[in-house]
Amino acid sequence: MRRIALAAAILSSLTITGCMTVGPVAGPVMSATAFTYTAGRATQDFHYPAATLQSAITGAMDDLRVHSVRLTHDAGMLVYHGSTADDRRVSVTIRPNQAVSRISVRIGWFGDEPLSRALMDRIGIRLGELPPSAIPVDPPSEPGSNPYFSRDAVPDSVMLRDQADAMYRDSTVP
Repeated sequence: MRRIALAAAILSSLTITGCMTVGPVAGPVMSATAFTYTAGRATQDFHYPAATLQSAITGAMDDLRVHSVRLTHDAGMLVYHGSTADDRRVSVTIRPNQAVSRISVRIGWFGDEPLSRALMDRIGIRLGELPPSAIPVDPPSEPGSNPYFSRDAVPDSVMLRDQADAMYRDSTVP
């Protein structure tokens, strides 16, 4: 009886696989500087200290005609505020870390992916990570549309037509 219980315990322990029974096969593959754009905010990591990034950011903002640039410090972060040629707000945030600094860019209320990507590319060019390229005459820009009040939405005259007519359908005419 004891042998059967011992054999059952050994066999059941062999079939149980958990996270500790398998050793790590390979670590995650880390990309050097991957550009991401989510919900109107662009983010990219750079392997430079914040002091080096500051001059690259101001130069890149100047290249893309972002004016009225000012620097603020907020809880260990450096935040550059500026305005585009069409008076949209630009916010560039540096979050310094030990070896990697994360830069995030927000342009306007709803974002602008082409201009955010161009700004990150200009920062990379100024740091020497990307090959030099000409400064664009007109910065690429495609302002994000307003998700709440879209111009492509169905007009109220069509949307509320049945409600406006319903009041007269069921009433008796004198």
